[in-house]
Amino acid sequence: MTVTRDAASDRSHSAFLHRDVALVVDDDEQVLRLVKRVLERAGFECVTVSDGRLAHEAAIQWRPDIILLDLMLGETTGDQIMAELREDFRTRLIPVVFLTVRDSLKDKVEHLMSGADDYVTKPFIPEELVARLRAVMTRSTTARGLSPLTGMSGNADILREISRRLAVDQRFAVLYPDIDGFKSYNDHYGFLRGDDVIKTLATIILEVLEETPSNLHFAGHVGGDDFVILTEPAVAEKVAGEITTRFDQAIPALYDPLDRERGWIESEERSGNILRNPLVSVSIGIVIAEPGSYASPAAVAARASEVKGVAKRMPGSKWVLDRRRPPERFS
Repeated sequence: MTVTRDAASDRSHSAFLHRDVALVVDDDEQVLRLVKRVLERAGFECVTVSDGRLAHEAAIQWRPDIILLDLMLGETTGDQIMAELREDFRTRLIPVVFLTVRDSLKDKVEHLMSGADDYVTKPFIPEELVARLRAVMTRSTTARGLSPLTGMSGNADILREISRRLAVDQRFAVLYPDIDGFKSYNDHYGFLRGDDVIKTLATIILEVLEETPSNLHFAGHVGGDDFVILTEPAVAEKVAGEITTRFDQAIPALYDPLDRERGWIESEERSGNILRNPLVSVSIGIVIAEPGSYASPAAVAARASEVKGVAKRMPGSKWVLDRRRPPERFS
């Protein structure tokens, strides 16, 4: 088994952020070398894996922009790996392209219908392979409705995931984080620094979910400073607590020294009054979706927004768990 990339072994993932990263999974070392050479010449950073059993782990570690996956990988298959990737919130949105010698129309249709983003047969033409990977990456970003700021699932994917859980009568928790005082910060420092606050919260959410093992995790960026997290009820408050704590620890660094030291920034109302706005904080509403209690994703979102509103009326970072019993088929 090998997992390789084009740089020294101590090079960190952050160093890859300026270039597109491709993860190539194939048990044929000759194919790996060829694909790696082709992609690197086209400007990709290339991570190669020769053991299919480690493909999922490599995808989590490197968060590639695209995965090129062989269908037959010894003890596992490309189909099994893709299923694992699609079930994991950390890798579910990464586009997957199959690269295989199986060139029948039936194989192509079957795998495209099962969720692959494209299907390329061996032997391949280097220029065509690169063009198809670039096209898939562009198309995937648009079609999946990802947030351009955070790269997280957008509204369409959030609604699909809530709908899926409601349809199978799954019991799950919905967390609705929202940044308090964000408009004042944005007005004071400008939208570029405001984006840094949003990205900080997005990073914290993903870090906390990764450190809290569960097969039920899902995270999405609604837009602006609003996010949605789905997880299992047993860990909902733990996740909310970690997010609020880490956000409060991280946020002072995003203020100028004087503002950070005094703990507030000034803003002027239309009337001319000067307001002192405290450092931004995060409020999280938590709702437990019981089987049969909600008729639609909109109903779940409305209840979570209502609970978040309760949290926002309290000072500082905090979370509120909705302990009310939901009415029958809340809609």
